[in-house]
Amino acid sequence: MKTHPTFGVVLPAAGSGTRFGSGDKLLMDLAGQTVLERSLALFVSRENVQKIVIVTSPDRFEPYRRQLPAMIASERLAFVAGGRERWESVLFGLRHLAQLKNPPTFVAVHDAARPLTPPSVIDQAFRTTESHGAALPCVAEPATLKKTAPDNSVSETVDRRGLFQAQTPQCFGLAKLLSGYETLLAAGQIADVTDDAQVFERIGERVIITPGDSLNMKITTAGDLALARAIFTHGSAPA
Repeated sequence: MKTHPTFGVVLPAAGSGTRFGSGDKLLMDLAGQTVLERSLALFVSRENVQKIVIVTSPDRFEPYRRQLPAMIASERLAFVAGGRERWESVLFGLRHLAQLKNPPTFVAVHDAARPLTPPSVIDQAFRTTESHGAALPCVAEPATLKKTAPDNSVSETVDRRGLFQAQTPQCFGLAKLLSGYETLLAAGQIADVTDDAQVFERIGERVIITPGDSLNMKITTAGDLALARAIFTHGSAPA
């Protein structure tokens, strides 16, 4: 019998990584551990995390398992085959969690390539989800934004007030997020969904913005990995 709300974690990791270049970015070394190990480490020590699901292509199951010896009890970790798009992989992860004998109350969807997330970002997202049903870590857009004309010249400057960059973990009630995904899938409105908060937006549910962090970067290119390594080297990475 549950005595407090629990979280499941879905780590989508089925992408092709074409922008990164050669090699699997999740298996790249980041200050003595792989990117995947560091992303998992963000959640494995949390007592309220019941299950972690890595959603990826089946041919990566064994290589990823070999990177995680003694790091996480096998009963807390599951590998699920991913889909062709991110939304499909997340849906498969949500279905897996929902089919557990005792499904978690909430779910956190976290990019597997975000290994530097400060614990405070996760803490606040979890607390807000428990009290308000959904949380989206964000940072205010810091850049001056431009729109271009067809000839690639600047057509206008975009007002950045009220604009935010979405990060992860994005957290929700498990049953409600899964229902939202299934509803949009049945209605043929899922193909252009790029993050999980967008699902809640489309089904009319409220998502609370919580503080993100500039350290909470996603490793997409080789340059991103070099920057992440520099952050660890100079001691600025989260504990």
